[in-house]
Amino acid sequence: MNKIRDLYKRVEKTLAHVKFAVVIISLFTIALIYGTFMESYHGTDYANRLVYKAWWFILIQLAMFLSIFMATVVRLPPKRRLYGFYTIHSGLIILFIGSFFTYMNGVDGSLQLLPNTPSSTIFLNEDTLRVDFKKQKRTFQVPLPYNHRPKSMNIDVNGIKIKSFVPYAEKDIRWISDARHFSQQHSSQYMLFNQNISQEITLSLSPNSDYKSMEKLGLLTVHYMPDFLEKCFVNPSQSGFIIWNLVSSECFTPEERNYAVGATKKGNRFVTFTHGLKRLKFFPDFSPVAVNDDLTKDPTSPFRVLSRDLFKDKPNLFLFGKSVSFYKKVRKGWVLKSMENSEIVKLPWMNFKIRLLKHSNSTYPIQVPKPVTPIQEDSKIIKGNIKAVEVELDNKRFWVRNDGPLELSNQQKNIRLQIIPKEIKLPYQITLERFQMNTNPGTKDPASYESFVQLLDGRNATGIEKHHVFMNNPLKYDDFTFYQSSYFPVSKDQYGSVFSVNYDPGRFFKYLGSLFIVLGSIWHFVLNRRKKVLT
Repeated sequence: MNKIRDLYKRVEKTLAHVKFAVVIISLFTIALIYGTFMESYHGTDYANRLVYKAWWFILIQLAMFLSIFMATVVRLPPKRRLYGFYTIHSGLIILFIGSFFTYMNGVDGSLQLLPNTPSSTIFLNEDTLRVDFKKQKRTFQVPLPYNHRPKSMNIDVNGIKIKSFVPYAEKDIRWISDARHFSQQHSSQYMLFNQNISQEITLSLSPNSDYKSMEKLGLLTVHYMPDFLEKCFVNPSQSGFIIWNLVSSECFTPEERNYAVGATKKGNRFVTFTHGLKRLKFFPDFSPVAVNDDLTKDPTSPFRVLSRDLFKDKPNLFLFGKSVSFYKKVRKGWVLKSMENSEIVKLPWMNFKIRLLKHSNSTYPIQVPKPVTPIQEDSKIIKGNIKAVEVELDNKRFWVRNDGPLELSNQQKNIRLQIIPKEIKLPYQITLERFQMNTNPGTKDPASYESFVQLLDGRNATGIEKHHVFMNNPLKYDDFTFYQSSYFPVSKDQYGSVFSVNYDPGRFFKYLGSLFIVLGSIWHFVLNRRKKVLT
């Protein structure tokens, strides 16, 4: 009776374990499918942050490890008919141990090689915030969270408060009010469009804005000017010059004030007039700023002189907030159009039109990162490729983006902040000697590319080693494996090479575990088949 009770309890425990194993395997399978879907649509990095390196996925793997371990323990002491089963589960346990070593100490990054330039820096897929205090000559590196969503940090670094980190963002516009804002530092937003394309343009005269007063759109150059210039921009002028005073906000032509317009022996035109006790001289065809007697620029002068003749031959658009001006070759003159009340103005190039979306004399626009879910297309992130860190200095908040450094200063500090990848320095150098790319016949699409590199390791006396790296032929050296992964243009007909770099300390255990799984499966199949034959 006792033997039957013990057998029943053992069977009950086994069935409970089977149910637990089925649940864990189901969760693991669902997580893998979900991760694959995320990787396909949102990129590998997003899938790693969301699934593969998330705490809950690691917890599922740990539960699988315990399930496999307990499945082996409950079947002890060893039985001959289960030798294959023990071998399979031993292989799975060894495989998990190898994966743990890889997770803890493995390296997965990239190495960028410029032509004929030694490199020894591996960039990892982890972000850090570098904070340089220039006056104190001190540098701090703050690891950033490996999250798929914005994460609060609240870290203080020598007076700089690091508030939060946004791993995926797009640029969004925020309009800021400033009591010190001057009326002539206005800002505007426009829509430039034709039947095929449309483009929003944001321009500002405020020194605090992230947006500038000029933008290049293909062949078209857009200039954003103070609005008081519109009244004299289309005034007839034999010289084509416009003079304006930055302090008094007035403008006029040289002919209106009878100012002298002349030319040097080389034909360079100039304008001279007296302001107070000082004689001012300008060469507007070269620069709107006044010049001294030695022809150096004199930025202290409140006057500027613009030569409109410089903007006749190529597409140039002048915006004055609520109005627009351009040169019309048919009329051989400048045209001024109003855009108040959302009026659409037709431009003389490629059927383009422009409309005013917003204009402000009291606020200015800044770029604020807006959290988004990244979108991948053709293995490239087309949305959400901006990383940003919010910092605070003197109760003012700023954004550091990965597309450029941020410079901050006050009376005590000069600070430079920059988002950079975590780095590992190799004890040897790799130099790109030659990059070769083969294209598909009749196109410029790359069919294959390969790199010829030199490796110099000062730790041994072998000298320079030459290697040929291409698809399915990586460079293996010092436990690292370098795969040809990509390239980038450096100059015309010259490219740099990108290697993906991998160091896997658990590789031996993974191979050994896989071997045990294969051998155990064969063993288990053979034993069961022999048992059936004998019966």
